[in-house]
Amino acid sequence: MSVRTRPLVSIGFAVLLASVSAVFIRSLKPPDSPSGSLAFLSAAKALPIVDRQGKVTDLTRQKGRLLVIHFWATWCPPCVEEIPALSRFWDRYKDRTDIALYSVSVDKDWKVVEEFNRRNPNGLPLYRDPDSSTAQRFGTSQYPETYITNKAGRVLYRVQGAVDWNDAEIQKRIDQLLSGG
Repeated sequence: MSVRTRPLVSIGFAVLLASVSAVFIRSLKPPDSPSGSLAFLSAAKALPIVDRQGKVTDLTRQKGRLLVIHFWATWCPPCVEEIPALSRFWDRYKDRTDIALYSVSVDKDWKVVEEFNRRNPNGLPLYRDPDSSTAQRFGTSQYPETYITNKAGRVLYRVQGAVDWNDAEIQKRIDQLLSGG
């Protein structure tokens, strides 16, 4: 990429993120439950994801907190661009006990994810879904894709594409959900 086109690509991506953010804010509504998508975590037999130590977490059993489940991949340009803002977003909420973030990579191994993290330091709680089976059970068809569930495990929002996690309106909506609104 030439030095002249790089600023144009950056501006284009910023406009795209702003557009996606606007759509996210305006269209926060329950998913239509298309074929294959989950309306409740408990509707699945199991939704396993794995942390760096190999500990399996079953998302069907994660209740009592607002959950942000974010599927991404190191080979996905919008995912890579979104990670710093998602990390800053999580810094705001990570000490709370009523919300949890599961940043789930669909990359095939930890080596790829760890190399990515060396190049792109972040404070995200990282998990893997190496065969994308959990992502597929959610109905994920593209990356990044984010699901937000209430404390009972009901999927409130499904957002396809990158989100501007720095947007004050998004943080306001998350705060409303946390306060029961």
